[in-house]
Amino acid sequence: MPVFEILPLEAIGPARLGASRAAAREAMSVNGFPLERSHGRVDYFCEASIQLEYGPGDEVQFIGVSGNSQLNFTFRGVDVFSISATELFSLMAASDDSGSHEFDRYEYCFPNQILTLWDADEQYDRRGGEREVWGQVGIGNDAYVAAIEAIEKKL
Repeated sequence: MPVFEILPLEAIGPARLGASRAAAREAMSVNGFPLERSHGRVDYFCEASIQLEYGPGDEVQFIGVSGNSQLNFTFRGVDVFSISATELFSLMAASDDSGSHEFDRYEYCFPNQILTLWDADEQYDRRGGEREVWGQVGIGNDAYVAAIEAIEKKL
């Protein structure tokens, strides 16, 4: 089973931040995950468990991943969808070096790593549905942060 390492500010497996849409699709395909669907600025791979979001210049600005039985995603050697949401939050907070962090089960972004967590819930627990596990883990770049900040200003 493939294992894709989550490297904040860089990549998740073969998907790299800043890559062109064509290069990202090729990298995913070469690694056994051809494009399954595309909608606007988002491409989906591996039963939609890998999402690549592109900015206005058609370069990857966000990579989001969800649990899937075909591959594992790791952060610092730990399978991010096999541990509880609070454990993963603590692991990521310890590596962010940006002060204290308060757990939020809906969404969280570690600012120094532009590392995101979304929707901690029991439904994502592949080992019995008894503990909260994150629905998606993602990484972004500065363009992603700028886009989010622009959206938040409009709200």
